[in-house]
Amino acid sequence: MSIELVDASLFASTDPVALQGSACVSCGAHVFPAAASCPMCAGVDVSTVALPTEGTVWSWTTQNFAPKAPFRTDEFHPFSIGYVDLGSVIVEGWLLNKTQWLIGEPVRLALAKAWTNGDGTVVHTYGFEAI
Repeated sequence: MSIELVDASLFASTDPVALQGSACVSCGAHVFPAAASCPMCAGVDVSTVALPTEGTVWSWTTQNFAPKAPFRTDEFHPFSIGYVDLGSVIVEGWLLNKTQWLIGEPVRLALAKAWTNGDGTVVHTYGFEAI
């Protein structure tokens, strides 16, 4: 069974779920999403890597009003967005299932429902849930 994704290039895998970043061979920098060149040293010898799936909340905020177009959701509920420190890189993403977080709180990567298409297909993105 295939999973509809907002952007398949963000994922190294969906089972188990893992994000795809890139690592610079020259300086060791990791980035997300994956890039063809290194933003730290401008090197072009980069490889795609699956990023760690567990990390800690680095910073966060909760949005209590519906986002404007082109952002989509089936039904609005307040939601949290945060930066998650995965060790090698800090990733921005949804913080799932609650709206109060602690800096340093452990989280793990998860698939999250983004919206439902008109044909009933659920489109997924990534988010982080408390461990």
